[in-house]
Amino acid sequence: MPKVKIKGKTIPVLFDVVVYGGFVAFLSASYITLQSFLERFPEPLEKLIVLLQKILA
Repeated sequence: MPKVKIKGKTIPVLFDVVVYGGFVAFLSASYITLQSFLERFPEPLEKLIVLLQKILA
């Protein structure tokens, strides 16, 4: 079986795909977690959001 040479651009592209894929997976998991917390604890999170908006304003 002949050896297959990997082009020079293949590894950086694969690295970018893995990094960006991981970032998208992290954002998706964070969004799902936030939604579940909002369903379970709507009032405390609403107070936190208002507090953060006051700080950032």
